Amino acid sequence: MEGKPEAEQGADPELETALAAIREVAGDDLLKLEAGGRTLRIEVTPAVLRQVAQVLHDHAALRLTYPADLFATDTGDGILLTYRLWSMERGYTALLYVAVPYEACEVPSVVGIWPGMDWHERECFDMFGVVFEGHPRAHEPKKMRILLSEDWEGHPFRKDYVPRFTGDPLHGPQETN
Repeated sequence: MEGKPEAEQGADPELETALAAIREVAGDDLLKLEAGGRTLRIEVTPAVLRQVAQVLHDHAALRLTYPADLFATDTGDGILLTYRLWSMERGYTALLYVAVPYEACEVPSVVGIWPGMDWHERECFDMFGVVFEGHPRAHEPKKMRILLSEDWEGHPFRKDYVPRFTGDPLHGPQETN
């Protein structure tokens, strides 16, 4: 749904208080806020990701306590992170989008809010090179690896990735026919 969120069209007043709380903590870093049915679509800058995530998790009207997914997409201009969150209690789903440029591929970790995002963040680091500030393993990049060996060079799902063929199937990509 484009334009005004459903809450602004006279829907659930509790939802409107949650949307107002998101607007308040995000300020000018809120790029998009849409509500349609029981789904929220929110786009923010990395600067307010953690604060908005905290509102989504804690606000009584939302209670998005289940971290369903986090995935990354290389858009050609940078990396787009998509957090998919769900509230078992309230029945809401939220898609939280954060775009990061290649040259500053860092966002705050949300593992402190949703511990279940640990492996998701590690996978996004491994495959796309996104650094999650505040992640328990962020200070040890080799320990952030979850799918590839610790000595793997690069991040293979990035469009700028150039494989370095090693001849060793356990330590690097292999040439195939």
